[in-house]
Amino acid sequence: MLAYTIEKHETSREWVVLLHGLGGNHTIFYKQKKDLAKSYNLLMIDFPGHGASKSIPNNTAELVAKEVIHVLDELKLQQVHIVAFSLGTIIANELLYLIPSRIKSLVKAGAIIQWSSWSGFLLKLAYKLRFLAPYMTFYKLFAFLMMPKSNHQRSRDIFIREAAKMGRKEFIKWAKLVTTPIKSYEKSIKNNNTIRKLYILGKEDHMFIQSATNAAERDQFSELELIENSGHVCIIEKPEQVNKLILSFLGEAPELEKERVS
Repeated sequence: MLAYTIEKHETSREWVVLLHGLGGNHTIFYKQKKDLAKSYNLLMIDFPGHGASKSIPNNTAELVAKEVIHVLDELKLQQVHIVAFSLGTIIANELLYLIPSRIKSLVKAGAIIQWSSWSGFLLKLAYKLRFLAPYMTFYKLFAFLMMPKSNHQRSRDIFIREAAKMGRKEFIKWAKLVTTPIKSYEKSIKNNNTIRKLYILGKEDHMFIQSATNAAERDQFSELELIENSGHVCIIEKPEQVNKLILSFLGEAPELEKERVS
């Protein structure tokens, strides 16, 4: 079973499940955790090969989603809200397909629906050439392409640092999964579900902003919020704005602390 951490609220019966991005673990939500915990029970899950979770032989989006479902079953959580970031949004789309009746609402921060045409080409080329250079060479290149501006540097550094913890073998397995995120999205819309969804992207998230915008516009139950002066890792770059949007969407917007610098 996947490793997970729980933070329980004294009175709330509502649960929020946090699904992290590639290379890191649930602690990537350290700027969201305190504000969310004021109103909700939190379930923070580490994906296979991330954090305290053991690796699994084959990282397909469906298999990883089923591992998440096992955790929900173990904890007897029948309905939850999901807050997903980056890679986590791919797994969330699989959950929309597999267990729509158990999802109350879904937040997709840094949503990965489909790579832009040029970045998708580069990603697939890099995957084919993966044995010709150290995997971190490709990762650093893509981190820079995804987050090229000076205000993205902190996010870029965290991205690279966390990927280095995975090791080559685990990273390559996940890299294959993220080359085709559109497959999980297309499955998620087959159910014609009425689940409320919130897309949050930085306006500088140039690789994914167009596909996420298109997805939100096609779904009458989706909302889209774009954040100024932010790239892909909006949950770190603009946490105060992101947290307000999430809490408002989930139906509870308590007074938040001012953005903390750490």
